[in-house]
Amino acid sequence: MDTRLLTRLGTLRQLEIFMKVAETQSIARAAEALYLSHSAVSVQIRKLAEAVGLPLHEVIGKRLYLTEAGREVVASGRELFEVIARLDGKINNLKGLTAGTLSISVVTTAKYFLPRILGPFCQNYPEIDVAFMVGNRAQIIERLNGNMDDFYIFSDPPEEWDIHSRPFLPNPLVVIASVKNPLKLRKRLNWGDLHGQKFLMREQGSGTQISIRKYLREQGLSLGKTMVIESNEAIKYAVIANMGITILSAYVLANAREDGLVQLRVEGFPIMSHWHLVNLKSKKLSTIAERFLDFVLNRGRDVLPMEHIEQQVQRALARR
Repeated sequence: MDTRLLTRLGTLRQLEIFMKVAETQSIARAAEALYLSHSAVSVQIRKLAEAVGLPLHEVIGKRLYLTEAGREVVASGRELFEVIARLDGKINNLKGLTAGTLSISVVTTAKYFLPRILGPFCQNYPEIDVAFMVGNRAQIIERLNGNMDDFYIFSDPPEEWDIHSRPFLPNPLVVIASVKNPLKLRKRLNWGDLHGQKFLMREQGSGTQISIRKYLREQGLSLGKTMVIESNEAIKYAVIANMGITILSAYVLANAREDGLVQLRVEGFPIMSHWHLVNLKSKKLSTIAERFLDFVLNRGRDVLPMEHIEQQVQRALARR
């Protein structure tokens, strides 16, 4: 009997499907993402498991878990597809093309500005495909841990990882309220003036939450009543409805007048931080990824509305 795995494996598509199941932790969600039927995904996973000779996943309750063999298959699959992506890039370079796929994962607030960078970049390289994933900080760190993308954008990069972290854009955190909130009439506020306000905050562990708590700890201050909401958009609409106030990136105020939001003039704010473009040091960047890195670092400020962004920052700083 031939025990070599290569002779028993079916297609790379089976491996791709299984990796999507592992990523989404659901056959149904993987099927939806891949535009396949539930049964088609199940059949391909079963065939891959038969080729490996061990079960690749198990369902306990309603949750899907990878077996040890399944985790090994996913880890090796990532390495395999990374090699294929590099080969694809090299072949396209030999053909005189700049093509391939650029994969980026970003924390939620970054979605307010990243399309302004991707648009001009894709115009320069129309042959490329872009995979653009938005998630909370924990989800993006999980993708970083799995080496699933070319780049990741954080406002507070994880210090414990062996990464390249390049600051490329200011990110002021400001206190935001509804135009219906009477505090908007005050020209100067201190932290004590916010007593009694309910803070609508991101989940524990988010980059914004980490920066806020670090600042308050350094100043000997603390949050009062809080409500945790795991989405910037949901927080934004809750603030518009005057359910409370929040501390978020000034980028959320891009359309403040139309949205019914106002920045409060609180002493000590904004909290200044930066957006960082991150990749694992062990990551071998494709040609297109290298060109994107160069584009962000050297031309990013040219394609972003920097005058508006810098005006936001200066207005925020003027209210200290």
